[in-house]
Amino acid sequence: MQPNPSPRVLCRVARVRRLALVAGAVAGLPLLVTNPIGGTLQAQEPAASASRQTGRIAGLITDANQQPLSGAQVSLAGTRFGTITGADGRFRLSGVPAGTYDVRVQRIGQRTRTMPGVVVRASEEARLDVAMETAPASLGGVVVSASRRVEKITDAPATVTSIGTETLDNAVGNTFAAALKEAKGLDFIQVGMTSVAINARGFNSSFNNRFLMVEDGRISVLPENGLPVGQFTATPKVDLEGMEVLVGPGSALYGPDASNGVLALRTKDPRQFPGATLEVTGGNRGYMDVQGRYAGVSGNLGYKVSGEYQQANDWDNDLTYGAGGALVAPGSAGSVLESKLRDPINWDARVMRGSGALAYYMGPNRFEVNGGWSRTDGVGQTNVGRNQLRDWDYNVLQARYTTPHWYVNAYRAQSQSGTSFALNRFAGAQLVAANASLSADSLRKLSDWPSDGRMYAAEVQGNYVVPMLLNTAVVFGTQFRNDVVSSDRQWLTDRITKEDVSNSQAGVYAQTTTPVMPWLDLVLAGRLDDPENYARQWSPKAGIVVKPMQDQAFRVTFNRAYKSPTILQTNFFIPDWTSIISIYGNTTGFAMQNAGGQTLRTFKPLVPETNRTWEAGYKGILAEKLYVDASYYYSKYENFMSPLTIIGNPFATAAAGGPTFAVPLVNPGSEIPTNAQGRIVNQAATPITPIVLTYYNLGRATLSGVDLGVNYYLTPRIELRATTSTAKLSDLTIEGVLPGVTTTEANELNAPSTKWTLGATVKNVGPLTVGATFRNVNAYYFRSGINTGVIPTFGTLDANVSLKLPAVPNAMLNLGVSNLLTCSARNLKYKAGTPKANSVIESEDRSCGVGRKHAEMVNMPEIGGMAFLGVRLHR
Repeated sequence: MQPNPSPRVLCRVARVRRLALVAGAVAGLPLLVTNPIGGTLQAQEPAASASRQTGRIAGLITDANQQPLSGAQVSLAGTRFGTITGADGRFRLSGVPAGTYDVRVQRIGQRTRTMPGVVVRASEEARLDVAMETAPASLGGVVVSASRRVEKITDAPATVTSIGTETLDNAVGNTFAAALKEAKGLDFIQVGMTSVAINARGFNSSFNNRFLMVEDGRISVLPENGLPVGQFTATPKVDLEGMEVLVGPGSALYGPDASNGVLALRTKDPRQFPGATLEVTGGNRGYMDVQGRYAGVSGNLGYKVSGEYQQANDWDNDLTYGAGGALVAPGSAGSVLESKLRDPINWDARVMRGSGALAYYMGPNRFEVNGGWSRTDGVGQTNVGRNQLRDWDYNVLQARYTTPHWYVNAYRAQSQSGTSFALNRFAGAQLVAANASLSADSLRKLSDWPSDGRMYAAEVQGNYVVPMLLNTAVVFGTQFRNDVVSSDRQWLTDRITKEDVSNSQAGVYAQTTTPVMPWLDLVLAGRLDDPENYARQWSPKAGIVVKPMQDQAFRVTFNRAYKSPTILQTNFFIPDWTSIISIYGNTTGFAMQNAGGQTLRTFKPLVPETNRTWEAGYKGILAEKLYVDASYYYSKYENFMSPLTIIGNPFATAAAGGPTFAVPLVNPGSEIPTNAQGRIVNQAATPITPIVLTYYNLGRATLSGVDLGVNYYLTPRIELRATTSTAKLSDLTIEGVLPGVTTTEANELNAPSTKWTLGATVKNVGPLTVGATFRNVNAYYFRSGINTGVIPTFGTLDANVSLKLPAVPNAMLNLGVSNLLTCSARNLKYKAGTPKANSVIESEDRSCGVGRKHAEMVNMPEIGGMAFLGVRLHR
């Protein structure tokens, strides 16, 4: 018989076992545990506790309308026991030691509830049914996007803004985008009555694809160019349950398109949100919007349909093009305004969209098939001009299956450009003498860029808690995606290969969150992507979250994120974009030469852009009134990708450095037309050396900044809000410039160094809810392709009023005004002869006024006041 070990030895053994379990989690050992009761897993107490007599807690969680709530977290305060409700809203916690517990219930969009004094007796089941209340999303709550599982917003290891149903219902106008204006750290750019762009942490462009959009778990980007679906979405606002905005690198869980952040949308479940909803809205500039939704449940089958028609006479402005389709100064000889084209630019914005879904409920499990379609008309900006969007179609079909621990998702999305065309090409073609007799329809055919982009994707994800590893929460999964794009053999490399362009990628990811102590979480994550067209990418993530008390958390994280080149950036191939402009993707590299044949710059083949980001932050709720989310980030960028940029301009004047010429470093099969000197020429009957544009990895840089958001409930009815963000670009190194050669080139942050918002809402003053937000954006220089200039400092005031109509149950009248008061600079005159074009303002008209116009994007219209009046009915 061996002697009993001393307490010190037992302590050391326990410590070694704990470290071994943590090491096993890091190594990915197969230690997952399931629960046979309904597939729901609950955490286990240590062995000493498990040896006591135990009982169970079971019940039903519902919302304020008595509808079952799936995905609600149920936990025992002060212990590691916890579970999640199934699709039927039911839960069961087994193996609970006899005793008295405080049971906490939390879910997205609901106010956290704690039920004290729940008694558990040995071999008995305690019954607990809880009805939740809708919570203000700005104060606490739970989120999904940061860790791809339900967690308290204060525990999430990232800056996350949650926007709930109530906020969306009261948003100014009838588009979800307006609700993003106050999201922490987000650059919100209004470019029209119905069109916006978003970004975070700099390096924006006219074709920005660094911010990932996700709808109901599916990647929502246009396959041909990598842009977020945005206004092309098939989902009307009335079918949105909520949104989450994750700011900062997200590649560890989301992959290559989440370099700067993630916008995640989730739609309404038929069982959670049954009934009929109708919204009708009118406004200035011919704005009209009609959208509706109907949902219900028959037995175990849920169903919903939704649709929308929206139109507006958008603001307008004219760009001037020369004979080659290049942007020139107004009044230049041989130029034409967009409003004077044979088919003048049309600023009317229209969209039709619709979606539907069938959901089958199987206890805690759920299977859904959904689909949607949209058609959009309007104007879109590119790096080389503007596009007239006509009959742009987007459609999607998705199937997804969820259980308490598994998520399986498969979908197909398609984007088709319809009869859209490039306005600068149209202008250049019109000014060619040989085309004088051609009709507008024929000129459009010379200026179109047909595209048919298809995305085929699937994902499998698991979500478990592992009792043997200190109740570590584990999320793991795999994704596959294949983009297939046709340009009708016109403007991509399918022009020369006669085959559609294909780009596939597969990735695996995992994240563990280990409660090492009740007050300390260790977060470890990583993702490995294996793309078809470039090297494998590893995206690690690590962090610690310190929780000194409930709803208080300090965090330090490290992320490596990357942005992969899109099909547009690698497979653009059009020697005759216009008579003097050629555009190529960059897979083989280029050089820039001067007139004497000296190489001035080299542009290596595109590789993924990466950033390594350290972040420190705090999130906390004080006195159930004040919510604070503050973070500081420090990012090192390498190989950041340029927008579409000129690498050869034979027409440059001596003041601009003189003519330059683009030369391909490698020209496989001589696909790129060149002359005897190896310089790129166009494909005209008599070839000339054109202006050549491409994409390339520009260099290295350091970016740092602060994001801060504060929400304060002065009373239960009065909420005050504030956000501010700063960004600083430093240590910029331009690569590819040869020794002895000078360059004035510099990458632009393309984002304000400082921005802030102030907001207030007064709720339920009788039938009224009123709110106001002031947004201020400091001036910054923007350069993306031909779009160069200063976006001056502006400040805008938005206001909204919601009135419940007592005579009509569940009816609401909404009045919203954007840019009610604006302080801005207009009529800018730039100083000539500066190293960077349009970078120094010589004179401007600055003042404040009601409805005064202001610019938020270079070469797009100034935005004025927008007023919307609508009624919302729900039955």
